Amino acid sequence: MNREPDFDASADMRLIELQRSALGLAIPERASWQSRLSSETALGLEEPDQPKPQGAVIIVEISASPARGVIPGAVVSVGVSLANEGAHAARAVEISVPIPGASSYRSGSFERDGRPSDDRFAESLFGPGLTIEGIPPGGRVTLLWKLGVKLGSQPLILAPQVRAQGAAIAGAKPISISRKGQSVSAFSADLARADAAFYDPRPLIPVEIPADELPIYELDEEEQLVYEAANAALSSAVEPPAEIVPEVVTPQPKPEPVAAAVPEPPREAIVLYGRFDRTTLAFFARTFNGSKPPTMLQHCIFASALACSVDGNRTDAAGIKQHLDAQSQVLHRVVLHEKLGKREPIGEYTGDLLARLDALVPHPVLDADRQADAVVLVTELSAPTMQVVRRIADERERWDFVRARQLTLALQAQGAAHVADPGASAALENALRAYAQTSMTALQRLFVRIRLDRTTGILFAPEASLDAAARSLLAAFEALLP
Repeated sequence: MNREPDFDASADMRLIELQRSALGLAIPERASWQSRLSSETALGLEEPDQPKPQGAVIIVEISASPARGVIPGAVVSVGVSLANEGAHAARAVEISVPIPGASSYRSGSFERDGRPSDDRFAESLFGPGLTIEGIPPGGRVTLLWKLGVKLGSQPLILAPQVRAQGAAIAGAKPISISRKGQSVSAFSADLARADAAFYDPRPLIPVEIPADELPIYELDEEEQLVYEAANAALSSAVEPPAEIVPEVVTPQPKPEPVAAAVPEPPREAIVLYGRFDRTTLAFFARTFNGSKPPTMLQHCIFASALACSVDGNRTDAAGIKQHLDAQSQVLHRVVLHEKLGKREPIGEYTGDLLARLDALVPHPVLDADRQADAVVLVTELSAPTMQVVRRIADERERWDFVRARQLTLALQAQGAAHVADPGASAALENALRAYAQTSMTALQRLFVRIRLDRTTGILFAPEASLDAAARSLLAAFEALLP
């Protein structure tokens, strides 16, 4: 008995061939090597087997709640999920998620797989990277933490970076947490001039910012009442325009001699001055450009040299110079004790708050004295910065090593006076601003480390990003010094 060539065709195959024949379509020929399964696959009846993944494949997902409309003081919960969807275990997985500059880590909020974890793991996550020993096929690791939102106008960018040995990485896309918009008020316009060391970084090049793009601040109920009361007082103080009456031409008497115009009084503000000479530049150039890598301790000493102390009356009424000199002696004592192999609790090197910060009051802003052998440093303490300074003064019982660094950073110079070259002046301002912003981030990391290691050993850790900012700043001073 002769068999038909398509004896092994299924009923579905024969039905499709009949339908194609009725439509006048040619029936595809099947090669001798082609099986029934491959023919049916070509006709769309069966799906071919998909290749199974070989190796480890890590899928990275990051989320935040809330993800939009945050205001200063808000708390954002951040979660990162690492799932291995490959056929083999992922080894030596390392993840890092830098903290955005306008936010801070909420101490004690770090969790791994739903269990509270030590803050030293959070420090690794935000810095060099948190190492995860291995993720089995089908396994998942979840990391959770909280961030506090600070003042600023820019969104918070969270960009996870994942590395693993012999594994493919998928996902890891950064997310942006937007801020809540609000119309600009006189109150928020003042906050736009906040010190860059504590608040949202300003542009590193001189640009003119439109009024509708100034940093936004969410007023609380008390501030809203003050703002509305001020508006009411100002509106009532404005005199209505006088009624316009027809002008009557009359003979004019001989004009009397006009008295000289009285000059307007100078603007009042809390402005401090300092100096940076060639000897100081040479000392820190050896520190940051030498063969031995600098440490956080050298940056603490550098910050004291950048701080301003003399007020608008050319006096040090607040005793800031005495305080900064005492702090420098304390920091140099740490260096000496380290050479002697002596590491004591860091609280022993806090020193005392010698400055009389309540004496920092506005004075008429006058031109600073020129100095032929030094760069005249200048800083203006804005209202938000003075709030930080006054809080430090009011809470003397909480004075510690970190607060000492915060005060020094608040007094850091923002620019220089009597600079003839506008380009060199702008370069110095940008370098000072960049160093202050990087110092603030490093100070946050130092605060976390102090909670884990309360000895002076943490001051000898390197800070590569801060080193680069310091070298740029020294180069800007080099261009200005005679």
